[in-house]
Parts: sequence; C-alpha cells; structure tokens
Amino acid sequence: MRLKPPKPPYSPDVAKNIARWKGQTDIETPEIFEAFHIHPDLATRAGILGAGLLGHGLLPLRDREIVVHRVTGMLGAEHEWGLHATVFAEAAGLTQDQVDATIMQGCIREAWSEPDAQLIDMIDELSESAQLSDDSWAQLRARYSDEQLVEFIILVGWYRTVASMCNVLQVDPHPQCRRFPGTNQAP
Repeated sequence: MRLKPPKPPYSPDVAKNIARWKGQTDIETPEIFEAFHIHPDLATRAGILGAGLLGHGLLPLRDREIVVHRVTGMLGAEHEWGLHATVFAEAAGLTQDQVDATIMQGCIREAWSEPDAQLIDMIDELSESAQLSDDSWAQLRARYSDEQLVEFIILVGWYRTVASMCNVLQVDPHPQCRRFPGTNQAP
C-alpha cells in the first residue's frame, strides 16, 4: 500500500470504528478499512454513509450488490469487489457467473434477467459519465421510489470513491476473499 495505515493494536477510537465497520463478519480486518482510518475523523464521517448504505438502505439487497460489484469490478478494485463477492453475493442471490460477469466490459446479458441487464447498463452510464439519459432515468423511475433513486445515485458515487481509494493506494486483494476470475481464487 502506498500509505501506512494503522495496524493492530489500534488506538481505542480506531478499534471501535473498525469493529463497527466489520459488523458480524469474521474475516480479518479489510485493509481498505484501515486505509480510511489514516484520516480517523474522515473515516468516522465516511463510515456513517457506508453503514447507512449497507445496513439501512432502501434498495433491494440484490440491486445494491449488483451496483457495488459492477462499479468496483469495472474500476478494477479487486479488494472491495472481493469483499462483497465473499460476504454479500450469496445472500443477494447472485450466482458465481453473475458476480464474475460484473468485471467484464459490456453487459454479459446471458448471465442476467432483462431487468438486471438494464440496471447494469444504467450503472455503467452513471459511473462513466455522472449522467443518465432520459430513457435511463425513465427506466429507473419505473423501478424505484424517489428515495431509492437518490440512494442509487449516491451508491454508485460512494463505490467509485471506495474503488478510487483501493486503486490509488494500491490495496491488495483480501487474502480471505474471492479474487477476480482468472486469478488465484481464495474462498
């Protein structure tokens, strides 16, 4: 990693925050969590947004995880993609083929239902341009409430931020998590 994150034993405040971020997962502390805590005050504020999106979001779990996998996968953030592939994909009802397809250029339509494929197209459009066409907006309006629309936009942006942290700081893939297809696979 390009910067030196805090490592155990953590200060009491960092330990408390990281424990909160880990929740009920039994994997080793993800290095991205430690990376955010290079700036503990900012990590505290960022953690509120991240926890809100994961633990209190209004989007269906499946849709949330398609967004997270697609954004982090397309941006090459293997660390974060692997965490979600390991911790959330099964509960979200995503198959291994679907999770693998999230890192591929273009929507691999045979892996997805038409509504899921359309969602991926909209994720790509928003992630690449910070815009949505009128047609894409109309599709999202038919799918989500106003609150969910705002959450969708913020979720895509948040995971672009997380992917940027992973990539710029060169956070290695988590040793207990899935790797991108074609690399050495962890659990």
